[in-house]
Amino acid sequence: MPGMEEEYDPDRSGLNYFFYCIAMKYNLWTGLYCLEPWERNTFNFFLIIILSLSIYTSYLFMPGYIASSVSMSCSALEKVSSSLIEINLASKLPFC
Repeated sequence: MPGMEEEYDPDRSGLNYFFYCIAMKYNLWTGLYCLEPWERNTFNFFLIIILSLSIYTSYLFMPGYIASSVSMSCSALEKVSSSLIEINLASKLPFC
């Protein structure tokens, strides 16, 4: 019919169809299909901002957290290994 929008019918074997399916699943899972286009764009904009700030914060602070946790675990392992060595040496001593 004239004036009707044609539905997108991609080739089902190509990469375009894969991305089309991913986009449709995203719209269904998040409920964006119920929104108007400007509302959908606003939601996606804020989602991208939140994700990018989260990734930036992780990139900025995670190396310090990882380094401190590794150093704490290494010192704890050294204490455990030294106590195990002392126990092992004490068990080899003859009783008086």
